[in-house]
Amino acid sequence: MNKRLLLVLGIVILVITIAGVFLASNYKTRVYVSAVPGVSVNGKYPLTVKVIMNYGPFGGQSPLSDAVVQIYAGGHFLEENFTNSSGEITFYLPKGSYEVIVTQLHYSVNVNLNTGKVIEVNYAYLKS
Repeated sequence: MNKRLLLVLGIVILVITIAGVFLASNYKTRVYVSAVPGVSVNGKYPLTVKVIMNYGPFGGQSPLSDAVVQIYAGGHFLEENFTNSSGEITFYLPKGSYEVIVTQLHYSVNVNLNTGKVIEVNYAYLKS
């Protein structure tokens, strides 16, 4: 009887371990870039950056407000601003290639702007 109970407990532990490994392997920072077609203001296109903090499979998500977002072109600083309470900031830039840096996260994304774009940084973060 004790051997049977130990076998069942061993199987339960194995299943829980496999499920945990699966959840942990899917938990990573993801970046989504989507186009907003046909939007131009005086030859400049909107580049909206959304920063979402992802606290893991059981921790939920929340926007990162007051994050400093910097824009670089060709290695040269262009401008910076802060995300709002929804974790968003919009820049208006001419066509070109840009590096977008979220300074608090030490995370950067390169984007080729030829139409309006939305960049969502869904940052994987575990509280320690």
